[in-house]
Amino acid sequence: MRSWQITTRWLLGSQFAARALGLVNNVLLARLLAPASYGDFTQAMALASSLIPLADGGVSAIVTRHTARRPRAYIVLEASIGLRIVQSLLLWGATTGAAWWILDYTRIRTALALAGGYWAVACALQLLAGVARARLQAHLETRAVLLERVATVLLAGVGAWQWGLVGALGGVLAGGSVALAFYLRALPLPRGRFSGRMWKRLLALGAPLAVADLCHGVIMRLDLLAIGMRYGSHNAGWYGGASALLWASNLVAGSMALALVPVAAAREEETQHLSVRVLRRMLLTALPLAAALSMGAELWVRLLYGAAYAPTADVLRMLAWCLVPASVVAWGNAVLLVRRQTVKVGIVAVGGLTCLAYCLYWWLPLGLIGASYAQLATQCGMAIGLWWFTKRTKAVAP
Repeated sequence: MRSWQITTRWLLGSQFAARALGLVNNVLLARLLAPASYGDFTQAMALASSLIPLADGGVSAIVTRHTARRPRAYIVLEASIGLRIVQSLLLWGATTGAAWWILDYTRIRTALALAGGYWAVACALQLLAGVARARLQAHLETRAVLLERVATVLLAGVGAWQWGLVGALGGVLAGGSVALAFYLRALPLPRGRFSGRMWKRLLALGAPLAVADLCHGVIMRLDLLAIGMRYGSHNAGWYGGASALLWASNLVAGSMALALVPVAAAREEETQHLSVRVLRRMLLTALPLAAALSMGAELWVRLLYGAAYAPTADVLRMLAWCLVPASVVAWGNAVLLVRRQTVKVGIVAVGGLTCLAYCLYWWLPLGLIGASYAQLATQCGMAIGLWWFTKRTKAVAP
């Protein structure tokens, strides 16, 4: 329990830096770019980031669990580093190629190319953060996240002020590159190994997690993209403001779930007792936070975004309650990962994506509030499914 508490404190620091400074960056860009351009920014980042789970292939979680159990085993880490280089390049190439093939508007093409470049860098950061976490060196992740976010706020703000949408995305890409340089300097790593046999094994083990991550990523963005396609950039900007504030508020519960994986993987005999205590703390954090966001929605929106984002308050009032089931979802994913029940994680994620698509089909005509209803219903359904699986599964022997 003590190892989990120490790791959680460091991860809480990194998550606080990531989400608080990320929120500052979103608020700054929302004010500099106005609702329409900010809507284009959020849609470009959402489209590019939806490919990250495919690029990651579930490898980061597998490497985190493996390194936590075998700190001196470098063969898997060497292969995963080589694989991640290829994955990042493929992610950027796919985003850029799709943007230039499908879209006719040059500014949006360039924006998607820059957004794809950032998420390619973030794909590498995800693996390196998992390695640091597994080695119980989460302080390195905290420093890297702090560097990235501070650099992003400064560079993206200046870029948006000088060059608008393209400048903002260029600043985001530069901030991610700063964090990557820090990891490469501070984290002892073996050289990347280009091994087709090991890559196939990693991808086979991570396939269920890749499906789950892809579905989770789409679930977090599909409502925003659906609003943008049906109601335009202004409405996407309003909805994106509420969504950014919601997920930035999920930092404590998210940190607890992230810390649970390496610690429970290293001490499997304590998993059941530890997981129950972690879930209790996550819910005790999420409930009052959701209530504060929902009841004070108008105040938060007026304070952070200004009068131009008034419709965001109605969305936030409903979306805030997603924090409670989202905590159960994060906890359930972590417990099933430690128990090597990754297929069940994928099943719930696919079910959640299907639920969201179905709900959006019926409720999107209601406007912004309909999309928020769909997101809340989806998170509740996934929470119920993961709770059921965790109560009926046991760890599989290694």
